Amino acid sequence: MASLTPPRPLLLALSVAVGVAVALAVSLPDVRSSDVAQWLAVRPGELFSSAFVGAALPAVALHAVLMGAHFAHQVKQRQSQWLRLAFATFAGFAAATLLASAVGALLAVALQGIVPQSAVLGAAWSYPTDASVVFVCPSNVTNGSVALQSDGTLACSANATTFVLDDVARTFVVEVAAANRAASVAEQFAVVLNSVFPISAAGAFLAGDVLGLLIVGIVVGVALVCFVSKQDDVLEQDEGGNQSQEEKEDGRLVLLELVAQTEAVTCAILRWLQRRLPIGAAFMMSSVLLRSSSTDEGDVNSMAATALAFVAVLLLALVLDVVVMMALAALLTRSNPFAFLKHLVSAQLLALSSASTLVALPATVATVASSNRVSSPLAFIVCATGTVLNQTGSALYLSVATLFVLTASASGMSSDELTAVEAPGNNVAMVFANALIASVLSPLPAGVKTVALATTLGAIFGVTAGPRAVLLAFMAALEWITNPLVACVNVTNNALVAFVMAHYLDEKRAAETVGGPDGSGAPTQEPTPDRQERRQQRAMTMANSQVVL
Repeated sequence: MASLTPPRPLLLALSVAVGVAVALAVSLPDVRSSDVAQWLAVRPGELFSSAFVGAALPAVALHAVLMGAHFAHQVKQRQSQWLRLAFATFAGFAAATLLASAVGALLAVALQGIVPQSAVLGAAWSYPTDASVVFVCPSNVTNGSVALQSDGTLACSANATTFVLDDVARTFVVEVAAANRAASVAEQFAVVLNSVFPISAAGAFLAGDVLGLLIVGIVVGVALVCFVSKQDDVLEQDEGGNQSQEEKEDGRLVLLELVAQTEAVTCAILRWLQRRLPIGAAFMMSSVLLRSSSTDEGDVNSMAATALAFVAVLLLALVLDVVVMMALAALLTRSNPFAFLKHLVSAQLLALSSASTLVALPATVATVASSNRVSSPLAFIVCATGTVLNQTGSALYLSVATLFVLTASASGMSSDELTAVEAPGNNVAMVFANALIASVLSPLPAGVKTVALATTLGAIFGVTAGPRAVLLAFMAALEWITNPLVACVNVTNNALVAFVMAHYLDEKRAAETVGGPDGSGAPTQEPTPDRQERRQQRAMTMANSQVVL
């Protein structure tokens, strides 16, 4: 991915602006009802982002296989270095995500006094926990639909009694029962573990689990080298030690070349898509903005002030989180992070247009490596892993969204419900829970956050199914504008974490990694006159040339 040329920021910015203009034009009442306009504004962008995901996921898996083969050839000192990198990466992601969740919670608490109260959200607390069934007369009581009978009972004055089902909690919708049930924190933790240690590579591919593909690929690469080495030893024993080192290396070379050539094909597809990003970004931007929930016009008018207030608070929190991360990066590295982030504009615009960190992953790795501050292997490992584990913007979103909807609907709460919302222990538990749950959110395009938000509202604050359905519907209706902002912050913070990691773990990058005239990032091999060493060098150089995609 580091060898990919990111699109020019100016062209990409113009494309994003065109996508916004197209979305605004299509959203007009007279145009929005047109099926042709909807298809032209939504479907091409979805197809383009799906093509990007379909090429990026196998490229990540194949690249991880080559990196695993590279790890297997490292001496023990280098292996310990990679272990330190893995531990530092996970620790850095955990700290960054927890910090983002805390920043979002603190800002939401500080701005509670200016959050507008919503009568629509407040009325949700009077909704029943489960579905309710009632029988009513065909018309209103004031119109004389109820008549007093001779036995003293009331009855409808006309036949055809109406059967009303109030299923605000969606109790009877079996197909979405799992989505409407608030998962516990323990269940979400199990999902995170499944991301780190996936049950199957096919399942990780379908779910867009980049971390699972990365781990499986590295394990397969190490196992591939170990298997070939063991087979060489067995053949050497069978042949009485007559097998030459050249014959041993041939099998390993063929296997690595097969993986490398397959990866080259996927990289060629990614390169072709990258060249068409200035056009595709416009379609992706319009499809993201038009991917909104259908709401009644009266609800939109009554909730406009609340929606604008939430977007303003979220945007302020996201900017504050990036500023804090940049300050920490400057403090830890004693260098200017602006000089590093200026290379990231293309990846940020791509994340903004697609609302997906996975679509922006190739551009993120390429731009981070092009800064010459982070080596290509480290950029790939940190950015690919951070696509799942370092969703700092998502953690901040969950904290802000949880406290905002609870504050905006406080007018309809009882005293016990207010006590639960204002309890400091629940707020602290929410910060840690959101830091964990953020890793559950899918990096795929159109990935929703409302299911994860249901865990915080239900498991931490005890919000029942009836009110929770209304609060989640409000948040889901705003994901068309919040998802791009969150994805952009996720990409930015992933790059900053890679920047800090490189300062402490990649200081001798020039000595350990070939900077080279092309910046390929392939590991340096000391020349030796021994022929078998040269053949081994050839095999690993071929693999390492693909380690930077």
